[in-house]
Amino acid sequence: MKKSLIAAALMGIVTVPATALAQDAAAAAAPELAVGTMVYDPQGGEVGSIEKIAGGNVVVFTGKNRATLGAASFVQGPNGPVIGMTKEQLDTAIEQAAAKADAAMAAALVPGAEVRSNDGVVVGSVQKIEGDNVFVDLAEEGAITLKKEHLTVDGNGLKLFMTAAQFQAAVSAATQASPS
Repeated sequence: MKKSLIAAALMGIVTVPATALAQDAAAAAAPELAVGTMVYDPQGGEVGSIEKIAGGNVVVFTGKNRATLGAASFVQGPNGPVIGMTKEQLDTAIEQAAAKADAAMAAALVPGAEVRSNDGVVVGSVQKIEGDNVFVDLAEEGAITLKKEHLTVDGNGLKLFMTAAQFQAAVSAATQASPS
């Protein structure tokens, strides 16, 4: 849940300053992005190392936090890839985004709240919350238990990380697998 929100928030924060580093398009070389490569700030300070690259996204580990940034957030510097934030600024941004995501989840995760699929279909409503378990009342299947980590929050409230069809298939499979 947090990772997708954090990644989305950070992509906007980091892209503009990093792009500003490229003083003219002709001089800006494509950044050399590879797992294990150190990422630097505009002053040449180490920010963290690249842990993973997938689908145009780059995961940078600062030693304290992980940030998923768009590949467009990087420019090539004299020592390697550069982003427009220092290690401290990136860590602060990650921690602030996580706190904001946690607060949004706490506000949305209440009994009676609708749970939607990621294609917008209401699949049930929150019955109760116990620790990391969220009991969701489904119209026909009864109640099921989800982990909080399977939910995120958007402008419409609680949302699953799957479509309604995928959710229904998972519920059906779990129902058939459990003893009657």
